[in-house]
Amino acid sequence: MSSKLSEFLLNKMSMTEVYQPVIIKELLNNNGQCTKTDLAVALTRYDLSILDYYKKIVMRWPKETLTKHNVIKYNKDNELFTLTPSLIDLSNSSKEVEICEEKIATWFDKKKNIERSPQASKSVRYEILKRANGKCELCGIPSSLRPIDIDHIVPQSLKNKSGKVTKDGELIEVHSEENLQALCYRCNRAKRDTDNTDFRRTKKLVRDNIPNIIISNGRKPKIKALKGNQLISALNEKLIEEHEEYISEQDKYKSVEELADMYEVIICLAKNKGVSREQFLEIAKAKSIKNGGFDAGYFYEGDEK
Repeated sequence: MSSKLSEFLLNKMSMTEVYQPVIIKELLNNNGQCTKTDLAVALTRYDLSILDYYKKIVMRWPKETLTKHNVIKYNKDNELFTLTPSLIDLSNSSKEVEICEEKIATWFDKKKNIERSPQASKSVRYEILKRANGKCELCGIPSSLRPIDIDHIVPQSLKNKSGKVTKDGELIEVHSEENLQALCYRCNRAKRDTDNTDFRRTKKLVRDNIPNIIISNGRKPKIKALKGNQLISALNEKLIEEHEEYISEQDKYKSVEELADMYEVIICLAKNKGVSREQFLEIAKAKSIKNGGFDAGYFYEGDEK
């Protein structure tokens, strides 16, 4: 006789992701109770993108460092890691396990203290995320799809005794907003401690009236007029940027504004291919008459057999 849970699993549970059965399985395997952290860890075991990411991490710094110190050996044929036998008696390894746990706890305490510090306050985090429009400044993914970290562009490991770092030839406070950027957890984990790459999209193509608007606000913009292939390349990047902003925008009116931005970029791309705004609209109209628009919502799934 099947239980009510079996009935739910077999007949009622609808899935857009693997989350529900993983959580239920984890609870069943732990006497019906798990912490939020336990369940989050369980989900990561079934997230292929996270698994692939950490497989790459394992093969980079941990493998390189531990192999260099002869702590581990790696067999690429069967992808097997092995502790060097001469280092430890595996039948009596409790002391080393305890040391590892202490090291892990110390690292987490240090991380928590940094996050609680005034330099990493909620207000600073808010300003950085606001500046980045709530998105990763490297890959552009929004915070609604992937957690966003606040990253030091010039790492803290490179600061001098006064707590300052050199950025663009000038000494600045390591925790200043000028040295902070928003990166999703995947992009941030891929950035090494010595990497000082600034991923902020501070240099980008802007609408024609933006320089005068900046000047009217009392600032002095540094502007360069692009032409030819440089302009085409910048327009292509701008189209991707505007598309990302449209996808992540939840407000109905603002999302339409993003579509308007995409339209202007497309018009400018057409002009650089020798087609005027009027000609482009005629081409769009002719194609609509021939093939129709997308109003009916037809989704082609192949031909019937």
